[in-house]
Amino acid sequence: MNTPTLYKAAQDVQQEMMLCTDEDGVIDVDKINAIECTFHERAIATVAVDKTLGHQLAALRSVMSEYEARIKRLDYNRARLREYLLGAMRVTGITKVKSDDGILSATLYPERDESIELEEGATFPPELCNDPKPPGPSKSKIKAAILAGQPVAGARIVRHDRLTIK
Repeated sequence: MNTPTLYKAAQDVQQEMMLCTDEDGVIDVDKINAIECTFHERAIATVAVDKTLGHQLAALRSVMSEYEARIKRLDYNRARLREYLLGAMRVTGITKVKSDDGILSATLYPERDESIELEEGATFPPELCNDPKPPGPSKSKIKAAILAGQPVAGARIVRHDRLTIK
């Protein structure tokens, strides 16, 4: 037997409710109960799937945060190791090391790369600065303006349904 989907069960409830009255206007309670029972079963099954997906997401997020912490730790350790090797090569004046089989090597290029360091609080003339970006709209300020009765073109408050599952 094919079990109807929640969507189909909801449509059936909607359609059959209108058809559950006879010519005298008497409602067939048994028929309504059967329709509602089918919908109820599908709705509960849908809630169960939602709960299962929620638990799976929580588990994956937990594992993901553990991996992110591990990645951060490995990045930090790798950076420290590179600084250690760089310092040792600077002190000894050795600019290249290579394994006997030629697979592993490290080369130091003294003073090859350049970067600009900016002092804290220093100001620069506009021709040395990036073009300013326009600020984005603030939804909280727009909402407050609308609630205060000010017309705001291009914005409106929209209400949404909320479904809670426990």
